[in-house]
Amino acid sequence: MIWELLRQQSNVTLGPIQLAGSATQRRVVMEVSVDDIEAPALGVMSQGELHALALALFLPRAASRQSPFNFLVIDDPVQSMDPAKVDGLARVLTMIAETRQVVVFTHDTRLPQALKYLRLPATIIEVVRKQRSVVELKESDDPVARALRDARALAKSGKVPADVVRQVLPGLCRTALEAAFLEVAWHRLLTAGQDHGLVERQIGDAYKLTELAALALFGDASKWSQVLGELNLRYGGWAGDLVVLCNKAAHQAVVVGDVDELVRQTARLAKLVRS
Repeated sequence: MIWELLRQQSNVTLGPIQLAGSATQRRVVMEVSVDDIEAPALGVMSQGELHALALALFLPRAASRQSPFNFLVIDDPVQSMDPAKVDGLARVLTMIAETRQVVVFTHDTRLPQALKYLRLPATIIEVVRKQRSVVELKESDDPVARALRDARALAKSGKVPADVVRQVLPGLCRTALEAAFLEVAWHRLLTAGQDHGLVERQIGDAYKLTELAALALFGDASKWSQVLGELNLRYGGWAGDLVVLCNKAAHQAVVVGDVDELVRQTARLAKLVRS
């Protein structure tokens, strides 16, 4: 089962794993086939597939009932993995975390992104080494929370001129909405079974905020003209007005009235979209 999840979009099938030889000459023999044709494992598998295979062999043993440990520590398991396999790894680690604590160290941002887009439970801690080797640990914010925090700080700042706040704030609110739509779009398209590369291309081609919103709401960027009507229908007229205002902010200076209300509405819409 673990290999099936880890081998996402791979045509390599893993058969029975057996011990061959005797005494001190024992060795592991793995039956591998590519498109139903038998082949030697090391000769046909990519580096990412070999890493996935190593995890498929290690994880069941480490998570067995006979193991005296109630935790797993894994160092940088996403090396050489393509995005689809990283998604599979996220699902596997979540499954194992149901019965024991799983700690993963990685420099690769794709695993945290996969956990977020697939909406899998995880606590992500950023480790930052500062001057004189002072290490700081902090729980990672998601992009929506980060943009909203910046927007609130700007709205309540007494040092920035009011006219500057009113011009800059819509851009920060747009960033928060964009992050919310992006998260939902990834989740919607991936859970619908679409190829990871295709999803990435669709999102990369969504240049407008309304196109990204259409991917999140309908799974189809070409329905961007229906976004405002759909938002108004679901949440009320204020939602469509907010998207229009924030969308304009990316192209021209937009002056707003109540800056606190703008931030509150942005946080409200982002929460509704993500839910």
